[in-house]
Amino acid sequence: MEPVTFEMDHASISVGDLDRAVAFYGDLLGFERIARPDFGFPGAWFRVGTLAVHLTTGGDMRGADASLRPNDPHFAVAVTGDLDRFLDGLRRAGVEVFELANSPAALRQTFVKDPWGNVIEFCVNHPPT
Repeated sequence: MEPVTFEMDHASISVGDLDRAVAFYGDLLGFERIARPDFGFPGAWFRVGTLAVHLTTGGDMRGADASLRPNDPHFAVAVTGDLDRFLDGLRRAGVEVFELANSPAALRQTFVKDPWGNVIEFCVNHPPT
């Protein structure tokens, strides 16, 4: 068998209201909206660094009351810049923020939920050694 290589292409999550999701991911988080083909159902695509995040409707959702813990299913976004200022803006918008104290994996690991319970990690990674 020939060896293969892998690279993450995208993360796909279900949301309940596309307009509200576009406002959350695009306006509040600042993710870049990109073109999306017509699949015959509503959705929106965003670019986050080299990874695409696909929002779809009509799928299973965790729910707004779902827990916010680092071991819940999530996707992670590495942050360069002022993480505290970014998180303060999210808190002012009513977004709950959880920070994993003394993370063994990163300088900082913080977690938020979108309005449908999808967890997003914002981390500051250790400098390369």
